[in-house]
Amino acid sequence: MIPSLRKGHLAGLAGLLLLMPLPAAAEDGPALLDANCGGCHAADETGVLSRVKGQRKTPEGWLMTIVRMRLFHGMEITPEDQGKLVHYLSETQGLAPSEAADYRYILEREPAVVEDVDAPLGEMCSRCHSAARFTLQRRTQEEWDLHIDFHVGQFQTLEYQALGRDREWLKIAREEIVPLLAERYPLESDAWTTWLEARKPEANGTWLFTTTLPDKGEAYGRLEVSGDAQPLTVSGSLVTAAGEELPVSGRLNVYTGYEWRANLDIGGDKYRQILAMSEEGDRLSGRQFLHAEDSLGGAFRAVKAGGTAAIAGVVPSTLPAGSEETVQVVGTGLGDVALSGALVASGGAANLYGASIKVTPSDETDGLVSVASGEASAENAIAVYSHIDSLKVEPAFGVARVGGGGGSAGKVPARFDAVGYWNGPDGEAGTEDDIRIGVVPARWTVAPFNEEAEHLKDVEHAGQMDTELGIFVPGVAGPNPDRPFSTNNAGNLKVLATNGDVTGEGQLIVTVQRWNDPPIR
Repeated sequence: MIPSLRKGHLAGLAGLLLLMPLPAAAEDGPALLDANCGGCHAADETGVLSRVKGQRKTPEGWLMTIVRMRLFHGMEITPEDQGKLVHYLSETQGLAPSEAADYRYILEREPAVVEDVDAPLGEMCSRCHSAARFTLQRRTQEEWDLHIDFHVGQFQTLEYQALGRDREWLKIAREEIVPLLAERYPLESDAWTTWLEARKPEANGTWLFTTTLPDKGEAYGRLEVSGDAQPLTVSGSLVTAAGEELPVSGRLNVYTGYEWRANLDIGGDKYRQILAMSEEGDRLSGRQFLHAEDSLGGAFRAVKAGGTAAIAGVVPSTLPAGSEETVQVVGTGLGDVALSGALVASGGAANLYGASIKVTPSDETDGLVSVASGEASAENAIAVYSHIDSLKVEPAFGVARVGGGGGSAGKVPARFDAVGYWNGPDGEAGTEDDIRIGVVPARWTVAPFNEEAEHLKDVEHAGQMDTELGIFVPGVAGPNPDRPFSTNNAGNLKVLATNGDVTGEGQLIVTVQRWNDPPIR
């Protein structure tokens, strides 16, 4: 079992609040909105409340708004009603699947995304928060303009900070940024109109999935979703690549017709799922992570049982040559399995999760393998390798944060994967034609990133790397008398992964606590 490394924060609170019981009838929403918001927001001639009517957001976005109203404006609302209100606003003023698709990484708490934000939004907005935070909102031009007023009023030093005091920030914000935001992220859109009218996917049923657990690697399983009212009941099982079976149980709410938010117990560990159902209702995708520490998690992919034949994935997805392995093809409607490419085999046995097949790649086997069963197929789903030409550390740049020491912020670890590659046709490593093998076992170490890190003994003080899992747990927060000037346990480290005679290198910054950690950063 993975120990809890971090105390609760707003992101964790979101996991609880978004699992509150929801109203059985949508007509409860308007009355709830008026009762809790009408005291400050005036209604127009149609009864719609000012400010509220000009915005659309994700469930996390609406939760953040309500929490801000509570913290700064004295709004009083019960946790149950807060959950219902978030649900109502997400249903009636949310984002269509296509509008949220490119920015799901921020909802899923992906820890290693580097955004590429064009000017002038990079200098004016992303200097303080992620670009995904404003791209996951839709507003009228008037509301974008009022949003500028909110920033100036709420953050009085905004124009005196870096990238604010060197320009006419307020003038640029009003004359350039507001029209740009209104054009790119308008309140009204064809996508949202179409989604409001569309038939919504059904969460109830059986889902077959693949994922990755931080301490156990690749895994697969099935989820049974049932219930007549939200939160729905989730039960099932998960099987690791090593064959360990773990029970799964928990609760699920669905927002905006497709936004899947679940809290699960998997073998005694608490996990959070932030997923999206496909518009057709036959697939799930997103990220699953430890509820106590969102940096430790992995991708989650699922297909719904009972529909057309489909494959969610294969476990394991990388096979060392020369050893007998049982490959689990995870999916629905599967029969005999056919492997083609570097490994040719057919047959298999149907089971609760799809179908399994035993294979024994020869000692010299190298290459990618496609999987097919009936009409379902997955290209290059398996890599068989007898050697590795090069390794890359993913993410190439990671961040961990010191914590504990009596403070309210716990340690924030970082997790890395070693990804093997073969040289492409040019015979050289590190070029565009390299062929990705996938995640492979490695021995993990850290080293000083530069001379300054060596001088400050960052390896000694910044934390510890698990040599097998690639999980780095940072040091304790607060002054360290053994360091120059009694500074804290920050550090600048190389992350080294070694498999055989090849080594990959990444960088890890160990830095201070994050005191403000909202559901959307």
